Amino acid sequence: MKPIWPALVTASLALFGAILGAFTSQGTSYEALGLTAVMASLLCLILVLFGNALSSTLAVGIALASAYLPIRQLSLIDETAEKLVGGWGYWAIFWGFLLTAFFAVGRVSLVEPNPNESRSLKHLRMVLPPATVPFILLLLWQGLVIGFQVPKGIFPGVHNVYAQLRSSLSVLLTDSYITFVKEVAFGFFLGVSTGFLVGVAIAYSKFLQRGFLPLAAAFGAVPIVGLAPVLGRAFGVDWQSKAAVVVIVTFFPVVLNTVQGLIQVDPIKLELLKAYAAKPIQIFYKLRLPNALPFLFNALKLAAVLSVISVIVAEFLIPGPPRGLGQRISLSARQGAYDVVFAAIFVSSLISIAIYQLLSLIERRLTGWHPSFREEGT
Repeated sequence: MKPIWPALVTASLALFGAILGAFTSQGTSYEALGLTAVMASLLCLILVLFGNALSSTLAVGIALASAYLPIRQLSLIDETAEKLVGGWGYWAIFWGFLLTAFFAVGRVSLVEPNPNESRSLKHLRMVLPPATVPFILLLLWQGLVIGFQVPKGIFPGVHNVYAQLRSSLSVLLTDSYITFVKEVAFGFFLGVSTGFLVGVAIAYSKFLQRGFLPLAAAFGAVPIVGLAPVLGRAFGVDWQSKAAVVVIVTFFPVVLNTVQGLIQVDPIKLELLKAYAAKPIQIFYKLRLPNALPFLFNALKLAAVLSVISVIVAEFLIPGPPRGLGQRISLSARQGAYDVVFAAIFVSSLISIAIYQLLSLIERRLTGWHPSFREEGT
């Protein structure tokens, strides 16, 4: 394999900053940090020179850990003295190691699979790129906040969000119960069930296909910003109005995709079943419903994402009891408690990802026969 030339440049930058750079804006340098950074940058230089999958993987881990070193050192300085902005040595070490990890993980993702490589290494190559991106983003966030000494009231660091998450986890979980169980789960179940039944009725009725289906497509495009206040007036300002928002957001994608899945069946298979005198209910369960499952799961995954976004926006727009993650975000932002805002966003994102992954797992279990999964497996 060829060397990773961009990573060689960035690792050299980290080495140069560790040897000659002023760590703070006042020209302070730290020998312990400099020695560790020099050894780490030299090791990264050796690894990226090889440029194969194993050496690139090791370079990613070393570079990520080393990128945290200047952040940690500057944080310790701030705890014992006045806050100091990072000097050019800080930035050279930080950006050097961070970009080295970025270029090294890029090489890992581009390496051609070797038939003789071990299964664990193959699995590592598949997992490493998506697992590295969050660490790079978190280090970038923390490094910029610490390096420029941004106040918590303007933009909190990762450590501020983590501390707030630990101290107010019980409150955030209570808000999550209101948002995800009472509002999202109830509205999602109601919207999916009614949307599927309506979609089945439309698929078996030419009149509804011509009359209702265009209206469903048009009404599904109504912005939630305009609809939420109306639902708040109709259902009250408690969780019921937010659940109604989720029902509407979920209902129309499920209707449209269910109709498409039930109608777009293979005519040869349909004629074969009719030739064997299959009843309409048998055709539905043997042909139409399995054909509609991929369409339905696409709608479910889309609706799950839209439901969370819409219910958070609805909690912003419909004034009510100070409960729910949307209300928590809104109230905290007005008070300048942005660490609480990011903690609530983190909890909401984590639960949303879990819901999406659960739907994907169920989809794979029920539609593993679909060509898309067979192609993915090969």
